[in-house]
Amino acid sequence: MIKSKIVGDFELLREHCIKLRQNYNTYTQLYNEGNSALLSDVAATFFSDIAEIMHRDWILQACKLMDPASSMRGRTVLENITIKLIDEQLEVCGSSNQGIRDLSRDLLEFGEQIKPARNKRIAHYDREHQVKNVILGIITEEELFSFLRNIQRYCDEVGTAIGIGPLDFSGSGCKGDVLDLLKYLRRRDSA
Repeated sequence: MIKSKIVGDFELLREHCIKLRQNYNTYTQLYNEGNSALLSDVAATFFSDIAEIMHRDWILQACKLMDPASSMRGRTVLENITIKLIDEQLEVCGSSNQGIRDLSRDLLEFGEQIKPARNKRIAHYDREHQVKNVILGIITEEELFSFLRNIQRYCDEVGTAIGIGPLDFSGSGCKGDVLDLLKYLRRRDSA
């Protein structure tokens, strides 16, 4: 395997992880308890709809990381940018280590917990689970925080192993982000 292939594939995976973390940060900054009255006063239905959309999309995007390394389309094998693909490439290159394998295992276990929500509610509208109103993909707050820590650690470990280094993406604030929106809404609300 050419080293540039794993670097390119990993950079795509890490970019996906960065977006996943940014979306989590945006959601938690917007929908924390301190903002509920403000959002309800400004546009309750709109913010409720956005919360549901963001929640569904986050599960979908997180599950993509856990998909198989490849899929078949007709007779063609297509690679998927996933943890499993990167793990396979690391093994072929001799760049894997026990720390990466442990993080990968933990991430994939988390994925198994949330996949039923994607597979039966988000990606497909499974009749049985709709009729029975089965709750799918339940995780604890600690499991979520552990996943977020592990995705950062996995990306840092792999980045180091392939020679491009770590990249902290736990924070994601920038001009025009959700914090600016909240400042604007609070100023408007107090006027």
